Amino acid sequence: MSAKTTINQLYKEYTASNNIEITEDNFNILLMYFPCLLIVASDGVVDEEEWVFVKYLSKFMSDAYKHKLTRSELEDLQKLYFQELEYLVNTLDKWKDKFLDTLAIYLNEHDEEKEDILDILQLFAEASEGVCEDEEEAIEEISDRLGLEE
Repeated sequence: MSAKTTINQLYKEYTASNNIEITEDNFNILLMYFPCLLIVASDGVVDEEEWVFVKYLSKFMSDAYKHKLTRSELEDLQKLYFQELEYLVNTLDKWKDKFLDTLAIYLNEHDEEKEDILDILQLFAEASEGVCEDEEEAIEEISDRLGLEE
């Protein structure tokens, strides 16, 4: 099955389960940055300080559209991403494997994007007072599952 078909199936399942209106294009960004959320939640708890990183992540994700959207539209998109990241934090057991498996299929067809994802993972891990052991283990697990090179 192609990556496009796999992503589309996950998109349909996710939007039906979450009852959210998110475009498939916006969902694709959510999928690409999902591993960063796993780094933030690597110790099993997202504390107050880590929610700041989740908010930063939602801004980072919405910035992919900064040349296409108005400031108001960007703010709305950032709120949508934050809401979805919050939902994913609270439902990681349900979505973690599905998101990682789908992303692995995508990266298998788009090898050139693996380095970017690994760079972003490292960036988010280092942003929180250096990389702790939980984050290192999470990066290693994600890298293995997605076939990223360190």
